[in-house]
Amino acid sequence: MSSALPPRTRSAAAEGLTQAAQAGHFALQVCTDCHSVQYPPRDVCGQCLHDELQWQVVDNRGLVVASTTLHHSNEAYFQDHLPWRIGTVQLACGPVVIAHLKDNLQTGDPTELRLELDAANVGVLVAHAPTIQQG
Repeated sequence: MSSALPPRTRSAAAEGLTQAAQAGHFALQVCTDCHSVQYPPRDVCGQCLHDELQWQVVDNRGLVVASTTLHHSNEAYFQDHLPWRIGTVQLACGPVVIAHLKDNLQTGDPTELRLELDAANVGVLVAHAPTIQQG
């Protein structure tokens, strides 16, 4: 197994993903003016251009709208872990995100996203099959 790590390069705004993952929360930026949930992390609101975005816990439920399996990568870390499943997820709270897919999720499946720390200790979005609530 290679000692390669996933790419660490992220924007300063994306540091909030790592902090939320470390705290065990699913948090994204929310505009303090129009209240739209932001992804990817940014410096100004993608809806109204307001520059005050706060990290807040948001609804992590979504729907896989596209899924694929990578069989090739130029990144050494991913080369050692192929095939790698990724997909596009429409979150109930608004944004569409790209996430690592777990639990054999396919296009059309409901999902719950988590912020997890990857091998480089960076927060990444991971889609899992929904947990079943007993009650």
